[in-house]
Amino acid sequence: MNVIGLGIAFSVFLILMSQIWWDFSYDRFKGSKDIYIVEEPSPFDEEYASTVLRPVIPAIKACSPDIVAACDYFETRNDRLGIIQIRGGNGEWEAVKGISYGVTETSVLDVFNIRLMAGRREDFAVKGDALVSESAAAQYFPGRNPVGEVFYYEFGRTECRIVGIYQDRKENETMVNGLLIHEGETDNTLPNGYLHTCYVKLAPGADIAAVREAVGKVRLTREGAPFRLTKLHAHWFMLEQDIFGNKTGGNKLMCYILLGIALLFLMIAAFNYINFAMAAIPFRIRDINTRKVYGATRGSLILRQVLLAFGIVGTAFLLGILAMRTLSGTTWATFLSGSMAPEKNLPVLFLGAAAALVIALVSGLIPAFYSTAFPPALVLKGGFSGSAKGGGLRTATLILQYVLSFIFIISALVLQRQTRFMAQNDALGFDYDLVLKMESHLFSPVKEVADEIRKIPGVVDVTRGASPIQDGPSSQSAVREEGRVVPYSFRDIPPEYPGFFHLELLDGRLPLPGENGVALVNASFVEALPSYGVGKVINRHGKDATVIGVLKDFHARPLQHSISPLVLFVQDQRNYNSFMIRVRKDADVQDILERSVTLYREIRNLDENDIETGFLSRDIEQLYEQEYRQTRLIKLSSLLSLVIALIGILGLVWFDTRFSRKEVAIRKVNGATAQEILSRINLKYLAITGVSFVIAAPLAYAIVQRWMSQFAFRTTIPAWLFAAAFVAVLLITLVVVSFQSWRAANANPVDALKNE
Repeated sequence: MNVIGLGIAFSVFLILMSQIWWDFSYDRFKGSKDIYIVEEPSPFDEEYASTVLRPVIPAIKACSPDIVAACDYFETRNDRLGIIQIRGGNGEWEAVKGISYGVTETSVLDVFNIRLMAGRREDFAVKGDALVSESAAAQYFPGRNPVGEVFYYEFGRTECRIVGIYQDRKENETMVNGLLIHEGETDNTLPNGYLHTCYVKLAPGADIAAVREAVGKVRLTREGAPFRLTKLHAHWFMLEQDIFGNKTGGNKLMCYILLGIALLFLMIAAFNYINFAMAAIPFRIRDINTRKVYGATRGSLILRQVLLAFGIVGTAFLLGILAMRTLSGTTWATFLSGSMAPEKNLPVLFLGAAAALVIALVSGLIPAFYSTAFPPALVLKGGFSGSAKGGGLRTATLILQYVLSFIFIISALVLQRQTRFMAQNDALGFDYDLVLKMESHLFSPVKEVADEIRKIPGVVDVTRGASPIQDGPSSQSAVREEGRVVPYSFRDIPPEYPGFFHLELLDGRLPLPGENGVALVNASFVEALPSYGVGKVINRHGKDATVIGVLKDFHARPLQHSISPLVLFVQDQRNYNSFMIRVRKDADVQDILERSVTLYREIRNLDENDIETGFLSRDIEQLYEQEYRQTRLIKLSSLLSLVIALIGILGLVWFDTRFSRKEVAIRKVNGATAQEILSRINLKYLAITGVSFVIAAPLAYAIVQRWMSQFAFRTTIPAWLFAAAFVAVLLITLVVVSFQSWRAANANPVDALKNE
């Protein structure tokens, strides 16, 4: 039981620490402490975007002498569109799926301390020059030197040439392992240049306050809030606030929670071991006494028990590593942001080994010193382990285990309830039930394709355009009225879009087929600007759009964000990169998708690889992938914590029945039945479970409330959820206790009294 309990604890510790190490070591490399990201403020919810207009970047570079290097950088991870084309071994040009690349400039080498393994810095100087990482060179140019190789970027529109190879970066870094493509000089004549991330590197000992002030003064126009600087590593924990990127960053609160879970698992397993060792002393004291009689010293007896502890703890630690290795090749590995493989987490293994050393010493020395401290005759019958003090220690440890189990179980249930709530069809304000998507990166959906898809049996309706709920607020603008500036986000939609998603109309009308130059606003927009109702004109980029309807607020962003003013500009002539297809419940989904893809390819002359299909619900769930991952980790922790607690119960019941054999025998002689004895034993564990629940319930409630505070919209926490956790744990406990104590309750009392 010690090996199993400790093995589970080390497995949890190593796996959770792998996630914690990934997050806290993200972008931690030599010189990273001097690297900052320049962020631009958003008018929404006091958020900042980690992208700026490219024409601003030269001014940022020159604004302070403490900025020794700066670069703009735009990356794409695991490109699925085939933007890069490389000549294969057969000499044919092939679109590469899954490659990562960054579009940047020469100074990126200085900012990120990139080490060149081949080529020279000065060769990476003009548009089209490219560098390839070591791993990408081996994967995409096997058996040959990639320097001098030509490839195409932007679907063949830009020819690039590899001029060097750079050393691979760690997986948990901003800099990609793949291709770095030089984008050329900044064109300052473009007032609305591409949005890129700007990284600056400060001189050692730079006055950061002065640099922040200088950067804050940079403006592309006379208006606008100041930029801010954020440390590179700190930005990893702020990506959930990034209005333009996916919410893929770390969660510092969850890291601390996981760290607490990992440490508590080790502590509980160590307490179990110490309790078992202390409780076993009365059964081992004869052996200790015999060895003393034959001349064994106290030191040798202590060493013997410590070595035994090292053997048990060491075996358990190896089981933990084996669990990491086994799970790293399964879907369980998706619980983590990085790899679960032991060789990828050597620092975590060193931490685990140090923890194992401490546990082995403590859990070996405490019972060893105690069991050898007194003359054997004084402890032959019970001693500390059989006393009220020893039993109290074991009971207190078991209560702690149960408290943690209840906290984990309740937290897992609440987290699961919240994640389900976030993806509920009726909670978002639009209808995505039974909606399929068909997307292309070529921005080519046209009305003719939608008309043909509508004819497929089983199809209810079709619209162009992407999901109503997106990671960022899309484009932004503002209305200036009476000295106020009211920001809003906007999107372009086709006329059929509001009706397709069953957006609820509060005032006015929905757009007519083929209608252009009109707009729909949400209720929050009218609340912020009461005069901008139906009939008002909104100007965007010099073009007027008349408001024809006011929509009930719906979630256009994930539920971490509050609902803000939104304008939907109706544009029937613009190409969109998505079709949404609503189907009947009894429809053949696979047949509809296959026929839709065939139509799309034939009408638009597309390759099958350029089209992606699936259910829209899956895309919405992916918006909360981090929350799903956290929920799975807590679920796993709750299950394993309960297993360790049950191991503690098995040991405790076994020792209790061994110590109380005489009492049980006397009760049976006096007429007590096996059921009465079982009830008496179960009553004790019923009380332990109840006390643990009373302690755990308010703690669990506080924890989940803190976690849910990050969401602007959240589910309720019903009382039945706590009751369900209590009943489930209680039933499992009673089954385990009854199973373990059944033998003692049915033992022959004569044998027990004779042995006693």
